[in-house]
Amino acid sequence: MAFGGNPKPHRDLPGSLGVTSSAAGIGFVSGIFGIGGGSLSVPYLAYCNVGIAKAIGTSAALGFPIAVLGALTYAARGWGASDLPAGALGYVFLPAFLGITLTSIPAARLGALLAHRLPAILLKRLFALVAFLLGVGFVIP
Repeated sequence: MAFGGNPKPHRDLPGSLGVTSSAAGIGFVSGIFGIGGGSLSVPYLAYCNVGIAKAIGTSAALGFPIAVLGALTYAARGWGASDLPAGALGYVFLPAFLGITLTSIPAARLGALLAHRLPAILLKRLFALVAFLLGVGFVIP
């Protein structure tokens, strides 16, 4: 993505079994490393000749139900846990949840606007740069 390489023109999304297997693999790896699935699903979709703006939009749309389920799970798992700060609902700290939610909505709109206005090659390079910086963050604590 960073160097402008394109997948072979005949490459397409696999059938439902292939997409389901890929999604399960991306979800598993994302869970192990504690990263968002978008960091893996966007390059995968781009590899399957899905346009970069559509790949990013699809990834963002899939991220919403995942985030809701994750928050509900953390709230339920931490229900009644001791030593939680005031303002926590289980393992979800409500002031942080509110801050993340309120900033995510306008940021998602801005991201969608940029995804449709920026040239595809620039969008790919920016995504690759962010992915690279996240990878460096894993290596250098």
